[in-house]
Amino acid sequence: MKRILVMVAVALMATMSVNAQNEELRHEVSVAYGGPSLSQFGSGLGEGIGLAFTNSEYDDGNIFGPISAEYFYHLNNPRLAIGGFISYSKWDSDVLRRSNHNDKLGERNRNYLSVMPGIKWYCVNKNSFGIYLKAAVGPVFLICKSEDYELNKSHTANGTYILFQFSPIGIEFGKKFRGFAEIGLGEQGVLLGGLRYKF
Repeated sequence: MKRILVMVAVALMATMSVNAQNEELRHEVSVAYGGPSLSQFGSGLGEGIGLAFTNSEYDDGNIFGPISAEYFYHLNNPRLAIGGFISYSKWDSDVLRRSNHNDKLGERNRNYLSVMPGIKWYCVNKNSFGIYLKAAVGPVFLICKSEDYELNKSHTANGTYILFQFSPIGIEFGKKFRGFAEIGLGEQGVLLGGLRYKF
């Protein structure tokens, strides 16, 4: 009988230890896809204004991303996590003659790479559910390549500028593997979602 009681006590202690570890998961890695990014929107607006008084315009083109990878570490205060993300997005479009869209004048390819440290604050942080806000700021590296068919010229322009991501509402659900969705503004997009692993 004593052996059975000891075995039950050991089993209960092991279960409690596993549960405690699950409640104190400190690390999280995530992959997400969203859009549109602030860089993509800004490029479209700026270039649209620049072409407003010319006989050329961009088509809608091929927009990809942003796709991002995140890492955050939960401090002793389980509601606060620090970390950041890396994101990539692109936008390729053709330059068309405004008076004849069948006349292709060139093309433009823009690539955006962001590296942003940030913080997360959990309003709700349960074992299988969380509600949080996220803020990050950092550099965006732009590589823009253009081809002008009429002049038979190509041009590459690089730039670096500081932008941000602010997601006032983020929701996650699951145990160690979690799905999540965020509404925000910045380099990860206005809407984004993905998968997260906590350990």
